[in-house]
Order: sequence, then C-alpha cells, then structure tokens
Amino acid sequence: MTTTLEEVLEQRLGDPFDAANPHGFDAVLAAAEGRRPLDPQPWHVPAGAPEPVMHALRAVCRRSPALATVPETDNAQAVAVGACAGALDSALRITLRHLAGRHLYGAPAIDLPVLRSLLSGAFADLLLCDTLTTLAVRGTEVLPARPDALPHAVTVFVPRVLQSAMDRLSVVMGSRFYLREGEHAAFQMLLSETQRALFGAGRRTPEPETAPLPLTELLAAPAVAGLYDPELLAAAPGRALTGPARRSPQPTGPTHERLYADLVDRHASGVAFDLTRRPLPDRP
Repeated sequence: MTTTLEEVLEQRLGDPFDAANPHGFDAVLAAAEGRRPLDPQPWHVPAGAPEPVMHALRAVCRRSPALATVPETDNAQAVAVGACAGALDSALRITLRHLAGRHLYGAPAIDLPVLRSLLSGAFADLLLCDTLTTLAVRGTEVLPARPDALPHAVTVFVPRVLQSAMDRLSVVMGSRFYLREGEHAAFQMLLSETQRALFGAGRRTPEPETAPLPLTELLAAPAVAGLYDPELLAAAPGRALTGPARRSPQPTGPTHERLYADLVDRHASGVAFDLTRRPLPDRP
C-alpha cells in the first residue's frame, strides 16, 4: 500500500498532544515563547502537485500554521487557504477534549445540545471549506457559466468561514481558549496564527467581486456531490457569510445528528475531520 505525503508527515511529526513529542503543541509553544526557532527540516513540505501539497501542509497547520511554508506548486493561494483547515481540525479536537472533561449544570458539557450543535456546525464549516478548496486545487470547472465563482469562493469566502468557525469554538472554550498552560494551551496559538495566515501581511489581495457569490449553485453542482453530501454542506453556518446575516444558524434536527455522529466517530477512530479521513497519530 502506498503511503501518501501527508501520512508520512503526520507520522514524522507525531501526536501533537504528547507533551514529550519534540514536534507537539508543548514544544511549539515553548519555542515561540522563548523565541527559539525550531528545526525546519521535520516541517518541510517538498514541491509537488497541489492537492498532495495541500494535505501535507494541513499536517503542519494542525500543529502550527506559522510553520507551514507553501512550496512551489500550482494554485498556490488555494493550497495555502485549504491548508488552514488543519488548524480548525486541531481546534475542534481541543474543544471536544475540553468539553468531555468539563461539567455544566450538573452534567458533562459535551452532553449539552447547544454545544453539540456548535461542534457540528464547525465540523460542517470545515467540510464545506475542504470541498471548495479541493475542487479549486484540482482545477475543477464547477460552474462553467461563472468560472470566477470557485476561485473567489476560495480566496474570499473560505478564509472567512474558517476564521468564523475558530471564533465560535473560542466561545465554546470560554476562558480556557486564551490560557497558555495545560492541554488546551495550543488553542490561542492556533486561533491567532490562523488569522495571520488567512488575512495577514503578504497575502495577495483578492480581485473585487463582480457579482454575488453563487454558493447555492456551487453546492448543487455535480462535482460537489462527488465529494460530500450537499445536504450536510448546506447546513454549514458559514453559508450565512455570503449575505448580510449577522448570526450564523447552527445545524439542527437529523442533519445535526448526522454531522455530530460523524464527528464523534472520527474523533474516537483517530482519523482526520476533512474529506480524506486519513489516520492520525493523535491519542484519543
């Protein structure tokens, strides 16, 4: 069986939650706070085709978006944006672990329906972003009548969705999200580094929109259905960011239940939250 580039990188970098791991969250945080550069070699992603490079960079972004350097590849901007889904993957895992160990109103916080809905919403946002960036790095012609729609979705819409999902998870984490000690210390680092990676200096300014983003039409395209269930993608709270709505509705009913069950199953099975479902070295 062929081992993919991202699987090689995941195994090389190891379990990010392991305090003894020289490439884990504790080591990355200690190096950042001590202003000590890390050896760049273990984090290096070689040049190659855009999709494998994007997934390999996600392995880096799961630990620190600041350490992800995009090598020479086609569709580099889409690759860079799509890589940041790795940070949202880790933020979801940290939040799940936090809620599993916390009690509110006399019950485990993970059992509260409103918090479960927020988790399934962030998961749906991750899948929505992965679907759009995957199609972009593959060069798929999703809407022939609007060839600009997918590139604009990836450069403008997807960064906003990723950041919004991270922001909502920070609310779920409560006061824990900014602490720089304990198991959840990496959350603030992931939040701030993701924001810099998506919106910081040096990022190319997108071209102005010539027409509203046809997200409904994009999600109805056959190419999208070939990657993931459009009904579940349509439940992503980030969809509201295409319009004037200030509140992002969270998934409800059977759609929420399907998303949450998939999220919990992936977490327990130790596989990625993105479309690849690749095995991860993270401990449960």
